[in-house]
Amino acid sequence: MEITKESPLKKYRRQPKIFIDLPSKGAFYPSGAVANDVYTQLAVFSMTPNDDILFKTPDALINGQATVQNIKSCIPSILDPWHMPMIDLDTVLISIRLATYGPSISVLANCPHCKTENTYDIPLQSFIDHYNSLEYNDTFTVDNFVFKTRPLNYKEYTENQKQIIAYQRAINIEAPKIKDEKEKEEYEQRLINELADLNVQKMVMTITSVEIDGEVETDLQEIVNWIAGTDVKIFHALKKHIEGNVQRWAPQKKNVQCGNENCKKEHNIMVRLDQSDFFGKG
Repeated sequence: MEITKESPLKKYRRQPKIFIDLPSKGAFYPSGAVANDVYTQLAVFSMTPNDDILFKTPDALINGQATVQNIKSCIPSILDPWHMPMIDLDTVLISIRLATYGPSISVLANCPHCKTENTYDIPLQSFIDHYNSLEYNDTFTVDNFVFKTRPLNYKEYTENQKQIIAYQRAINIEAPKIKDEKEKEEYEQRLINELADLNVQKMVMTITSVEIDGEVETDLQEIVNWIAGTDVKIFHALKKHIEGNVQRWAPQKKNVQCGNENCKKEHNIMVRLDQSDFFGKG
């Protein structure tokens, strides 16, 4: 009887490179989206060749499929990345970048003092630590109305971005094809109005409940209808609340020193955390 020899390559399969906690601490996930509903010490593996190719496929990036497949591959505990709240996304992508290419990312930046172009190696763990120190503010009050909110999940965010891209394409490509100036103007205005409605919808859908005098409304359509017919300051308060969270969860600027021996002055740089170029090279 022939004995099948086990491939010596099996022991060299991917192993976890780091372990991360999700900044949301599990809030905003439906049960079952993460294995065993455990949101700490998730194993992160490096990307495979297929993962790398996906991140370089424009269509897969636009529809979110590349990001979802890569997360499933590299952090298998996250069973359904579509339900991931957006406040976790940067930490997850940074951890995959770190596990694949190493602890830092090289960033080109011109010194604002002497204009010298420098290359800076920025440690990625500092971003992960920063996000894990934050808390999402889910409550605000206006005129005795108490609002509870949540971040968009990755599916909602992706669908919204696809719609925005479609409208922008129509404005920049389709509209110029219209010869009649009046028709063109009406078409552009309609698109602009619909785009504005889309942005309003994105903000309103983050509301989970509104409480007043001990009564609570959780039906989103009822909340939408109410906001549409109430004082505009309600919407402005919602907008301010969302912008506050966006600013709080924005990537930190990093303090660096110019490498020009005749300058050596310090300044801040912003590191882009966009997957279209974040995974472009090691």
